[in-house]
Amino acid sequence: MTRERVNPDQAWIAEVRSLWAQGDLVEPPTWVRERAKRLFRTLPGPAGQSTALLSRLRATLLFDSRRQGLGAPYGVRSGAVSGGTRPGPWQLLYRGGDVDVDLLVRPNQDGHTSNVRGQALSLVGASLGTGVVEATPADAPRPLHGDPQEPVRSEVEPSGEFALPNMERGTYDMLLRLGSHEIELSGVEL
Repeated sequence: MTRERVNPDQAWIAEVRSLWAQGDLVEPPTWVRERAKRLFRTLPGPAGQSTALLSRLRATLLFDSRRQGLGAPYGVRSGAVSGGTRPGPWQLLYRGGDVDVDLLVRPNQDGHTSNVRGQALSLVGASLGTGVVEATPADAPRPLHGDPQEPVRSEVEPSGEFALPNMERGTYDMLLRLGSHEIELSGVEL
């Protein structure tokens, strides 16, 4: 007696066919069908290919100019200011898939807020298009009932540039929505 290996996909298909033949399948509610349609919608891509409507990636911190060695040069990229006691600007570089997000954080004179300028750049040269960036305090308590705190929003220009003025000092979770890309930057310290 020989045993044949059954492909799990074929077994599943055979089971579905059996149920279909028995008539035991029930029509799903309208809200389930509508949700499924929204989840599986696609956009036409290059040369007639279809691409998923949305892809979300969590970006990784690649560079923080505040964590450079003592021999680093002065200037914006080093995060040091010559002869001053107030902290100077610093740069953060994140990578999410084939997109780099470069942030330049400039503390304001009040010592409590910073202006953030950023740019999202494709590593493969593809246009990311316009979009929006949202920043939500990561350490803020989330309400049990009702809406969570509104994020700070800014438009992302076709060049990938954006600005978030007067951000309170703290840790933020940022989300860039760029066409079919969503890129998460978690735990951004400002």
